[in-house]
Amino acid sequence: MTQPFWEAAYADLNSVTFAGGASAEIRDIAALLPKGAQVLDLGCGEGRNALFLAECGLDVTAVDISEAGIGKLRVLAGQKGLAIHAEVCNMCSYSFPHPFDLIVSHGCLHLVERRSWQNLIDLFKTHTNVNGYNAITVFTDAIQPPEDLKDFCLGLFFEGELFSLYEDWKTVLQRSYTLEDQHPGSPPHKHPINKLVARKLGK
Repeated sequence: MTQPFWEAAYADLNSVTFAGGASAEIRDIAALLPKGAQVLDLGCGEGRNALFLAECGLDVTAVDISEAGIGKLRVLAGQKGLAIHAEVCNMCSYSFPHPFDLIVSHGCLHLVERRSWQNLIDLFKTHTNVNGYNAITVFTDAIQPPEDLKDFCLGLFFEGELFSLYEDWKTVLQRSYTLEDQHPGSPPHKHPINKLVARKLGK
């Protein structure tokens, strides 16, 4: 199997992958968290969300399977004078060291098999502090992935499935939409997306 297109972008310190900059919902959540809050960005890529969260004074752990992605994140964090706990690790084997106030998983859970992401979501919910947040974005099966990604999308979510998994939490944001996209060497295509921000309430 060839490498996914983002590996080349991660290896280039002068490129910006996936539009760059933190997602709007991550910016909104960061404003709600106290300084020093514990954050996990699992599947962080080159760190567009992790870097922003660290700039906000949060204690960020960033994990990705891509050595190039983590290497780029470390360089960018160093340039900005940010302390981020950056680790190369397959997210399916990540050992959660403690609970977090925010767990971010943006655009990566559908890249592992269903049983793996089902286990990860259970771990997310268990390892989130009361009043903490999970911010998750996934691809669904509403539209089949493009040719250059189909071999990597091992566990597409059913449309709306993500939302049902957090019915016992308070929904802060729930969006279902289609993203028009184009990868290097690939024709224009569409990604069906479910995006969720949910808050864990006390019992």
